[in-house]
Amino acid sequence: MSRNGGLPARRAVVRWAWRLFRREWRQQVVVLTLLTVAVTAAVVGVSAGYHATPPGSARFGAASQRFTLYADEQRPLDPRIAQAREWFGTIDVVGHWYLPVPGSVETVELRAQDPRGPYSGPMLGLVTGRYPTAPGEAALTDEVAAELRVRVGGALTLDGRTWSVVGLVENPGDLRAEFILVAPARPLPPESVTVLTAADPARFAEYRAQHGQPPYEVRPSDEWVEAAAGVFSVFAVSMLLICLIAAAGFAVIAHRRLRQLGLLAAIGATPRHLRLVLLADGAAVGVAASVVGAVAGVLVWFAVTPRFETAAGHRIDRLDLPWWQIAAAVLLTILTATAAAWRPARVAARVPITLALSSRPPRPKRVRRSAVAAAVLYVLGIVSLRLAQRNNAASGNALEVAEVALIVAGTLAIGFALLFVGPLAIRVLAAIGGRLPVASRLALRDLARHQARSSAALAAISVALAIPTAIVVAAGVLAQTAVESNLSDRQLLVWIDSPGLRVPDRTPAQLAAIEAQVRRYTATLANPTVIPLDIAIDPAEAPQADAGGGRIGRLPAGAGPSFVATPELLGYYGVDPAGVGQTTDVLTTRPRFESLPKTFLTPAALRRHNWQPVRAGWLVEAPRPLTEEQLTGARELALDAGLVVEDRDKRGGLLALRAIATAAGAVLALAILAMTVGLIRAEAAGDLRTLTATGATRRIRRTLTSATAGGLALLGGILGIGAAYTVIVAGSSRNQLGELARVPVVELLVIAVGVPLVAVALGWLLAGREPRSLIRVRLE
Repeated sequence: MSRNGGLPARRAVVRWAWRLFRREWRQQVVVLTLLTVAVTAAVVGVSAGYHATPPGSARFGAASQRFTLYADEQRPLDPRIAQAREWFGTIDVVGHWYLPVPGSVETVELRAQDPRGPYSGPMLGLVTGRYPTAPGEAALTDEVAAELRVRVGGALTLDGRTWSVVGLVENPGDLRAEFILVAPARPLPPESVTVLTAADPARFAEYRAQHGQPPYEVRPSDEWVEAAAGVFSVFAVSMLLICLIAAAGFAVIAHRRLRQLGLLAAIGATPRHLRLVLLADGAAVGVAASVVGAVAGVLVWFAVTPRFETAAGHRIDRLDLPWWQIAAAVLLTILTATAAAWRPARVAARVPITLALSSRPPRPKRVRRSAVAAAVLYVLGIVSLRLAQRNNAASGNALEVAEVALIVAGTLAIGFALLFVGPLAIRVLAAIGGRLPVASRLALRDLARHQARSSAALAAISVALAIPTAIVVAAGVLAQTAVESNLSDRQLLVWIDSPGLRVPDRTPAQLAAIEAQVRRYTATLANPTVIPLDIAIDPAEAPQADAGGGRIGRLPAGAGPSFVATPELLGYYGVDPAGVGQTTDVLTTRPRFESLPKTFLTPAALRRHNWQPVRAGWLVEAPRPLTEEQLTGARELALDAGLVVEDRDKRGGLLALRAIATAAGAVLALAILAMTVGLIRAEAAGDLRTLTATGATRRIRRTLTSATAGGLALLGGILGIGAAYTVIVAGSSRNQLGELARVPVVELLVIAVGVPLVAVALGWLLAGREPRSLIRVRLE
């Protein structure tokens, strides 16, 4: 017979652990719930990463190559298309025109495409109605139909041509593509054509060499790499978060069962048996959380798919899920939960029986080893990310499998470093808190006493806050900068004619009528700033008629229009008109937004050169961002008055992403914090009874909980932001480092300051209840 009892002893220990799990399920429901939420988020995140990359059919359809031919007087399109057809055999030709939109500075694409073409079929999807089949018929995308206020069955008039609208269409692979679809038969030659083909690469290269190297694209052969990179990255970070949450929870559970383990050891259980108790508990929690979380994740994905389609910009089959990744997530969650219980089990098994029976935590170890381990992991993580960035630059920014592995390895190394740097951070916080009031000082010292569970909880909170920090910083880099945007979301430019070289030619009565309409519209914007924009012309220059019926006068200060520096316009830019010298002719500025006026002629220059101001339009700035209803009103004003309105090109997408990421990360961190603080303070019930018996008031009990929550949240925010910036800076090129100078201050303040303040407030509100009994202790 084995000295350790053999298999019967292990079976008895596992059955005892299972009975404890069923008996104490209420005490583990917080850990179980949080792990379930983490698994649900992992399943949704993996599914989102799997579908985040647009499909190749968005631009190539079923083709392998595409190239563009532009209309040229010396080289007509038809012979060149015939030449390409003769060379490749089967091709698909898509024609393009770009027509001006009434009342707007934008244009809309008119596309001649065959829905049943050999290659372009996947690039079209019918929403309602039917495809155009004859000249004079057209189908629109939804945004174009809304912009032009046309419905199926109505008539569309644009640039002097009229079509009967027979349907609504879309590009399933690119929902952001907006166009008007007409039948391939065309009365007018297109401005350009896109030729799709699936030729042999050598044959395609030979065609380009012999026919002038037209602009071309080749369908990537490794499209799966980007999708796999997104899935693998989300999967790895999700598993890291699950591991840290489980470690934090099981560290508390191990301390809760310390007295039970002491009793078990007292009757002859070996350290291996004691470890088995917690490992069996971890496996049970992992199985329950993974199964429930996987089912919930799939159901949540089904619910959010329509919204994610809009964000991703392409259609998604709800049942097209990465099933093997989901199965791997379920299996790894079980293994991760079991492995996360190993460290607390190992520590608990080494506690002497007398200390275990007294339920005292083991003496905290020196933090030197954990600090060295954290430093080594940080260095390894930074080296891996730098190698990935260097390889990426050498390969021409083409993502490869080795680079994905290096990125994930570096990110995980820095994430696990947070687990080892936690004890040092908690010791530092306890030392700094030595001057705080007694209750706060006791709470921080209690964190240092229970170093194992506190550091695991701190690592989980830090990762939970590092994820939204990374998303916020990345979104800030990708967002349109001020110089790249045409206008802010509060601004409109109302032009009498299209902006450019055309000089408006209106009578005083017509100008008065137009200005009255503009004023009526701006009166609906709640006290906006309305600044007239005048352009300078030379009356001695004979105006020339252009194709649009306007006139072109001599624009004095160069190729672009020069605006008159009126007092209102100078005041808007913060310039005192009295400070402009009488000898100054031209003022220039570099505005925050590219469509705003940049060059100004002073009134003194107009007098010296006998130039005259002519009203060109108005700059309108509302006190708040313009709503869709207000923008629609501006477009209706433009159509009714024959004006042209320009508003911001792109609004809100990345700002919404930053807000959602910040809110989601804060909620997840607070949930982890609630679990940890709740378990820690529950385990300190004996200390709380002692404090209450010695006269501690409700305020002191509230301070204990709020200080514990605030301290962990503060450290988590600092470490999370530091880890996120370490990953981003280490993985960025020198050119990208300049973009990181735009610090998202508001979001980082929410993470670093707002989350700790909320944690303190919640800890204060939810604590303070007096123990049910000051003398009765629950028997184990």
